[in-house]
Amino acid sequence: MKKIITFALGAVVTVAAAAQSWQDALYFSENLYQGTARSVGMGNALTAVGGDLGSIGLNPAGSSVAGYSQVVITPGLSISSTSATGVIPEGSTSPMGLGDKVNSGYARVKLPNIGFIINADTGRRAGWKRFSFGMVSNATNDFTGRVVGSGVNEDNSFAASLASSAEGYTENVLGTGDWWYDGPDVTRMPAWMDMVGYRSGMFNGIPGSANKYQAVTEVRDAANNCWLAAPVYQKYGQQTYGYKQDLFLNMSANYNDQLYLGFNLGFTMLNYNMSEYWQESPENAEEFPDIEYTDGTRGRFASLMMKHNYSLRGSGVYFKAGLLWRPVGGLRLGVAIQSPTWTNMRARQAYSGEVRLTGKTLLPSTSPEDDWTFRLQQPWRLNAGVAYSFGSVAVVSADYELTDYRSARYRGSSASMPAYLTDANGDIQNALTVGHQFRAGLEVKPASFLSIRAGYNYITSAQKNWLNADWTNTPLSSADKIRQAKHVASVGLGASFGAFFLDAAVRVRFMPKEYLLTYDYYTYDADPMSKRIDNSVLTPELEAKARLWDALLTFGWRF
Repeated sequence: MKKIITFALGAVVTVAAAAQSWQDALYFSENLYQGTARSVGMGNALTAVGGDLGSIGLNPAGSSVAGYSQVVITPGLSISSTSATGVIPEGSTSPMGLGDKVNSGYARVKLPNIGFIINADTGRRAGWKRFSFGMVSNATNDFTGRVVGSGVNEDNSFAASLASSAEGYTENVLGTGDWWYDGPDVTRMPAWMDMVGYRSGMFNGIPGSANKYQAVTEVRDAANNCWLAAPVYQKYGQQTYGYKQDLFLNMSANYNDQLYLGFNLGFTMLNYNMSEYWQESPENAEEFPDIEYTDGTRGRFASLMMKHNYSLRGSGVYFKAGLLWRPVGGLRLGVAIQSPTWTNMRARQAYSGEVRLTGKTLLPSTSPEDDWTFRLQQPWRLNAGVAYSFGSVAVVSADYELTDYRSARYRGSSASMPAYLTDANGDIQNALTVGHQFRAGLEVKPASFLSIRAGYNYITSAQKNWLNADWTNTPLSSADKIRQAKHVASVGLGASFGAFFLDAAVRVRFMPKEYLLTYDYYTYDADPMSKRIDNSVLTPELEAKARLWDALLTFGWRF
């Protein structure tokens, strides 16, 4: 499993490189709608319902269903609850490190909805009876998450993985080389994580062995073969936060209270932040021998810490058109189509490392902040829905949304197209397919002023193939696809007080199990730029299962 399933938890950016991937394209293109407490309480199955500001992002025609203007604001809270433990490799009885079961939680406040709709009545009894105009901001995803893994590893270490990655580069390049070198000499371009690892003392050169390195956690024999000195206690943590929010200008029209047409000019704003760390320390410090340095000093390994911070900011634009039709009685049918979202992205990342020794002081190291831009074309979407109203007593609704993730594309920030983006676009075609969302909602009014709501979503996986290390594709089995599906359940209440209304909702997202490789060992043939993962070395892998809770409260005014 380790070398095939390589999802990151909450963040799918690669941990050791700046290159974008097919996982990034999927992760940042997914929509897990929020909106108002009413829309969330009904599972966002509102494509054919309308009348609520949370529904307008699904179907722009819904804003002219209600015969009044309205202003709403919806504060909320996101809570992540994750349980993680190490994966047991095939043929083994215990995890390869990180074997503790660790539960972690994280909460953040948010503003998933705010906006207004002005409804203008034409005064006509037939024909075009009302027009509406408005501006609404609805959240389409949030990135709240935290995962922590810990445990004892008796076989390998994070520091040694860096040493394997740095092999082939000179100590001069690792220690004093230019962070920003972009010339033709590939031997001057080690990974920044490796440079920080060397400069902070996580690994050092082996005397008499050119461009080979020994980790601070290792010992070596006379033939310069290295291995873990003694068991190490390891800890890995990752925390994410941020949002994807759509601000749209809406216009819609009501024809004879039977046909509703609407348009959105949408602006997507993406704010994503991820921080992760690797920690190691001796399980028993007495089992680690002193390290003798070239200056004659000695020190014994006590602990190390590597940190990686990554942020992504994006803004994009799209168009959406929809209609809603009431053919008979309480029946409503709705459909909407959204163009691709053309998004400009800016990413930043930096590393820092520190090693503590007993008997010797080493200086910490921090990389500069890397900064790069690219463009992501998020895929087009189709929404369709049906709803039925039982007078003023109840509404039932069902939605279907199709998203063609194969249409996602990376673009360069200039006329040139970097090779890594071209490769990522090829991976998108090989790995991704059409994604489906099925949403159902119910609203019951036991009294004229009170509403009770419930909703459910089933979201299929958009992945069709595993991309293997040997450049071949393995199709996902039916069981894999079922395991990757997301389930979302919600409940809500609403109360009206004349012109004012108050809605509340709670939602839980049951996420599929995800797997994270915390580090790898590397090998190469001719030059260090041809490095590949050394599959003969089993390193820690985390299995995590998360539940994401949302609590929303909408304050509204009708006029």
